[in-house]
Amino acid sequence: MKKSFGLAIWPAAVAATMMFAACGSDDNSSNVEREEGASSSVEATSSSSEESSSSEKREVPEGTRAATLDDLQKNMALGKMFGSDIYLATGAKLGVFSIWIPDTAWIAVHSEFKDGVLEYGKSNGSIMATATAVSDSLTAFFEKGGKIEFVVKGEKLQYSINGGDYADVEKANVKTSSNWLSDGTKLQGVRLSCKNDDAKQAYSFYKGRYVVEESIGDSSFWSAGFYDIQRSHLLMTPVFFNKSAYSLVSGQVSSDFNLSMDTGAEIKCEKTTFMFDEVDRDSIAKEWVADADGVDWTLKLKTSGEYALDATKGKNSEDVRSGKWDIYGDILFLKNSSCQSPSKCAKSVKGAVEGFDSQKGFTYKHDDSSTPVMPKDWTLPQYE
Repeated sequence: MKKSFGLAIWPAAVAATMMFAACGSDDNSSNVEREEGASSSVEATSSSSEESSSSEKREVPEGTRAATLDDLQKNMALGKMFGSDIYLATGAKLGVFSIWIPDTAWIAVHSEFKDGVLEYGKSNGSIMATATAVSDSLTAFFEKGGKIEFVVKGEKLQYSINGGDYADVEKANVKTSSNWLSDGTKLQGVRLSCKNDDAKQAYSFYKGRYVVEESIGDSSFWSAGFYDIQRSHLLMTPVFFNKSAYSLVSGQVSSDFNLSMDTGAEIKCEKTTFMFDEVDRDSIAKEWVADADGVDWTLKLKTSGEYALDATKGKNSEDVRSGKWDIYGDILFLKNSSCQSPSKCAKSVKGAVEGFDSQKGFTYKHDDSSTPVMPKDWTLPQYE
């Protein structure tokens, strides 16, 4: 498959580092085909609720308390590392965090910030960097992985990297420009229809989540994940995708809503707005059933972010699938990690949830290409 056009143009200084560090494909290609069950930035970001359920409450130094999101500033200075000033950004505080050496290298991760801990590494993030000695050091730091722990002592926010001594966090002032968006919430409910040569993209932005529909010639594909604007850069990290996806897309959104990608591509877009229903995640996280053509289907959406689907016809198993799920606004995603018939199973499924009633059911207008195709009308199971 061809590259997504948003990353099709590479400045020479950025190319080598980003293709390896940001994409990291197993076959050394510049386009990422994530393997099912593999450990990757995209796989891990879809299991944030798993992380929180498996970790015990953190112990903090005497006289301190674990920091919360409310304690964090939008932009913070962490002092010097690798001979350079290091900054941390939280943006709209919707789960995306970024670590910066401005104009040189930046890391984007997704985290729940449970108990004041920010984990980083290839399991939950990605990095973009130019080819310099300091960016090489940050890349090694990122690829090794670790955690940054935050506490509040008195009224002072402090941090520790991988169990080291605590140091004060300082507020950072980041200059903004009216030419570029600096607030990710300004994209909520916005759709950008973009075109570059024979490539087209339609970005739909929800609350901290995005979906992009792409086409190049006769090929079409989609991806979806987390986004925010931090230090005036749009950061998008995919979680669900039906074909291939870069592990980080980074750029700037102009005040007239065109895209200037950090790889060098300048993309013209047309902005529209849209309304979407926000289906409550906890309300849809339960067991649902359906029947079609004599086949009984059961769909289990677990609060952990895991899902299971099975279909039976009499005593015979017609299909069994399992993997990850999530809902962005009213768009439900299923990502398969295991299938009864892998050759007939879609990598991921997406679709709109319509007419949702937590006590009755819903219609799922999905794009499933598996065999057999899952039904669209789901209800609660009935018992005698």
